Amino acid sequence: MNKMSRNTLMYSMKKQFRLLCFAILLLWMLPATAAEDLLKVYYVRHAEGGHNVTSLWQNTPKEQRPSYVGNSNMFTPKGEKQVEELTEKLKGMKFDFIAVSPIWRTRNTIIPYLKASGQKGEIWPELAETGNVPAEWTIAGKFPQPDAKLFENGKAIKLPETEQPFFTLRNDCNYLLNTNGENSEQSIANALAMAQKTVDMIKTRFSKSGKTLLLVGHGNSGSTLLRVLTAAKEINSGLKNTGIWMAEEQPDGSFKLKILNDKPYSEQKKHGKPDAASK
Repeated sequence: MNKMSRNTLMYSMKKQFRLLCFAILLLWMLPATAAEDLLKVYYVRHAEGGHNVTSLWQNTPKEQRPSYVGNSNMFTPKGEKQVEELTEKLKGMKFDFIAVSPIWRTRNTIIPYLKASGQKGEIWPELAETGNVPAEWTIAGKFPQPDAKLFENGKAIKLPETEQPFFTLRNDCNYLLNTNGENSEQSIANALAMAQKTVDMIKTRFSKSGKTLLLVGHGNSGSTLLRVLTAAKEINSGLKNTGIWMAEEQPDGSFKLKILNDKPYSEQKKHGKPDAASK
């Protein structure tokens, strides 16, 4: 067996092992949730895009860089493999509702799964990427005021014809949000307001329904949403590309983090080493 064949075999074995581990994790979670009619919220970050690897190519002349470098509307080769692996991983799951950020990289991360499952995703502009929100801002409970025009009509969302069979737009918000504030504090306030509105929609539409939701979004906004949803002071770890977190509704209506980056959060918390996202 030549070196290339061995590498291909090793990659295939590692891929199957990861899928098996995730399937076991899901089965482990089921007995705890089946007894109560409570909501489960899964969140997945988009696959690796060209913008995620810009720093890795900063010492290479632009004319010598691959075309995807710096392009948020293209996946890297690694990102393309992540989409394939995520699709296989999600095939073993059933979601009652799927909401997706309006951005290219999130839509195209989940389209292969939507094709395979015959489902549609609803576009939620509130899931779009934002700037980083320091954890202390999220848990302080004293949010600055967001831009008064944040949720006013922005640029209309126009899906390419090839993507239209896989998504629906909300009648109450079928446009992009004006996320950039006049200064850094207002940008943070906008991000927090978007996360809070997402939480409000989740609770209003699905609380105590026993349903399972899948949200498809980004790194910064996904971390902010997780902290706002769970109100957990200790959660300060990022989400890996195509990494999944899952929060489960509790009888009192609060949410508890169960999975972070595809691993049981209780084990990560026990050892004091949450599985942080790679840069």
